[in-house]
Amino acid sequence: MERIILEVDDKTAKAWRNTSAKLREAIGKNLEQVLNDSLNKSKEANFEMLLQEIRSEAAKNGLTEEILMQLLNEE
Repeated sequence: MERIILEVDDKTAKAWRNTSAKLREAIGKNLEQVLNDSLNKSKEANFEMLLQEIRSEAAKNGLTEEILMQLLNEE
């Protein structure tokens, strides 16, 4: 397991230091899940944006779905 550092305000940092190890562990697991979910959604959104840019560029260059299918079906 790796450690990461997150910056928080002074009040949050103090509350964290004054919290039991058991509660910190539970919060850490919840935070890890939230981070994973957010990062995966971000990757998916970036991929979708990239696909949209590629579609736009292809359309701008005259590549239609029909032409693409012809190209793919050629031997």
